[in-house]
Amino acid sequence: MRLGPDGKPIAFQVEVNATAKESIDALNLIKGSWQKVGVDLQVKVEDRALLYTRKNANEHDAVVWGGGGGQLDAILDPRHYFPYSDESNFAQAWSVWFARPANPRVEPEEPPPAAKQQMDLYRQLEATGDTGRQYELMERLLRIAQEEFWCIGTTLPTNGYGIVKNTMKNVPRTMPGAWQYPTPGPTNPQQYFFER
Repeated sequence: MRLGPDGKPIAFQVEVNATAKESIDALNLIKGSWQKVGVDLQVKVEDRALLYTRKNANEHDAVVWGGGGGQLDAILDPRHYFPYSDESNFAQAWSVWFARPANPRVEPEEPPPAAKQQMDLYRQLEATGDTGRQYELMERLLRIAQEEFWCIGTTLPTNGYGIVKNTMKNVPRTMPGAWQYPTPGPTNPQQYFFER
């Protein structure tokens, strides 16, 4: 057993949505790997509503949830990169400190300097209309996320596909599939047409 600084074995629960079969299977594989290095990971399969209730109250050790990624999502929804919102599952109390809601579900907790630096960078990003400057600030924020490793990504989804009839025109050959995109909206489906 690997011991923490307090001399106790390192053990924690990872909560996962009961309907997320792939995530449950992946967690069980990960659990075996972590056991080999002396870490006791306990998989807690539960209903999504209970998972969210516990996560929102900051009563969890860790959760598994799907995430976006890459440049397309990062600026619009940076939840996986710094304590941005209550969807930043790794840092509920820090995100409350950042957002300062009127009626927080969790007592705010001042985050460490790295997270505060990310918060400052994001506020600067929000304050400028200069796209180049936004990318520069986001790149700095992401470098901190890379160093701090708040969130562990395990897999990427496979490429999706769409079926388009040969007579349907003006449909892009490829398009991003992301939470904030929202596919196919930005590809202007109102301009798709059928060839007669």
